[in-house]
Amino acid sequence: MPSTTRSTFFTYPTKFGPVTIAADGTAVTAVSFGEQNLPGDRQPTALTTEAANQIMAYLAGQRSAFTVPMRPEGSAFQQEVWKAAANIPYGHTTTARALAETLGHPGSFRSVGAALRACPTPLLVPTHRIVTATGKPTDDINAALLKLEQQPLTR
Repeated sequence: MPSTTRSTFFTYPTKFGPVTIAADGTAVTAVSFGEQNLPGDRQPTALTTEAANQIMAYLAGQRSAFTVPMRPEGSAFQQEVWKAAANIPYGHTTTARALAETLGHPGSFRSVGAALRACPTPLLVPTHRIVTATGKPTDDINAALLKLEQQPLTR
C-alpha cells in the first residue's frame, strides 16, 4: 500500500555519476542514474541519505547487498520478477529466459525483460545481474556494475 507521506528526492554524487533517490518517508521508491526532477520535494532525508551511503559503499566495493527499505511500485508480475532478481547473488548473473523458468513462466522471458526494464529501483534490485542470452550486459552501466562485482569486496 502506498504511503501518504509526501515524496522527497535528492541527487547524490557517486563515482558512477549522479544518482537520484526518491522516498516516501518509510521506503525508497525510485533510484536512477543521472540528475532527475521527480515529483515531491527536492531535499535529502535520513532515508535517501542512508540509501545513498549504501549505494556509495557498494560502488566502492565495500558492500554486496542493500538493507534500506524499498517499495518499488509495479504490477504483481513485476513484483514477482523484482523479488526473484533480488535473490541473484552478488557477482552472479542469469538471463531473462532462466529467470522466467525459475518463476514458472518459461515462455514469458520477454515479459520478464520488460519488468526488469520497468523496475524503479534498479541497483537496489540488482537488475544489472540479468544479462542477454549471449551473456552480455544490457548496457554500459550494467557492464560497469558487473565488472565491479567481479572484484573482491574490501570491507
